[in-house]
Amino acid sequence: MALTRVINEGIGSASAIAGEGTATTNLQQGLCKVWNKTVADGTSIEDSFNISSLTDNATGRQTHNINNNMANDDYAPHLTQIASTDFQAVAITDIATSSFAGKMFDASALRDEKQSVSTHGDLA
Repeated sequence: MALTRVINEGIGSASAIAGEGTATTNLQQGLCKVWNKTVADGTSIEDSFNISSLTDNATGRQTHNINNNMANDDYAPHLTQIASTDFQAVAITDIATSSFAGKMFDASALRDEKQSVSTHGDLA
């Protein structure tokens, strides 16, 4: 009953819990460190965790500024868009310890759409 032990002892005193089969899940490594959802034009955040602000760089380009920095730029940001058209593509660029940028494209150009992001990795 590893989960019971974690609940009784407090999450800070256990580094892993039992996962599927014989695997364990590392509590710190497995948690999402950053997430947010933006409005389509990139001017504001609808909801977030550990995001200090959003920068609207240009059409289809937003920078997500992290409140508590990541330990390095080797974390794993994930970006999706909530698109109003069928064909869409995304790109993550400019990854730094304090921010990363997202770009959204349709078939021919950069396009404003809602962005939904999450990040896993080590906090500083």
